[in-house]
Amino acid sequence: MAEPLFLKRAPTDPVGRVLYEASRLLALAGGLVLVAMTVMTLVSIAGRALFSTPLPGDYELVQVGCAIAVAAFLPLTQMRGGHVIVDFFTVNARPALRAGFDALGAALVGLCGGVFAWRLAVGATSLKEANDQTTILGLPTWIPVAAMAPCFALLAAVGAYTAWRHWSAREGDDDSALALPGSDR
Repeated sequence: MAEPLFLKRAPTDPVGRVLYEASRLLALAGGLVLVAMTVMTLVSIAGRALFSTPLPGDYELVQVGCAIAVAAFLPLTQMRGGHVIVDFFTVNARPALRAGFDALGAALVGLCGGVFAWRLAVGATSLKEANDQTTILGLPTWIPVAAMAPCFALLAAVGAYTAWRHWSAREGDDDSALALPGSDR
């Protein structure tokens, strides 16, 4: 919990720098969405308690905002190596073997991110054509779904990058060369 907000050492290659900055900006945008939802919830609770008039559709907005925020945080989490890793069986393995497993895991994250981005884009198009809307506010549901597609597309790119980085580091003997910036290894 006491980890710094920023990477201990940022990527130095051009692709890594671009992906890191895009991931960081997207995470900051997700944070702003969470702050906006917090303020909106506070206003709704105060309105309900003081004036018996909550904000209509506050639950819908929290639901949509949480989905967008979580999707926005995923690329930076992958870039920092912040996803949960169960390394019980590989903790004493050679660094090259761990790097191979880390590369495989990152590649699977990238593959899943790409599939999710594709299906979110298809789903957003379908929801727009069906004119699907939320119940209370009538907010078109395709908008938040479409907002999540670029988040997962970036996650796919970051997953591919981190897989490449782990794979190319498998020849090294130094464990720190295998860890992405900000990770504990």
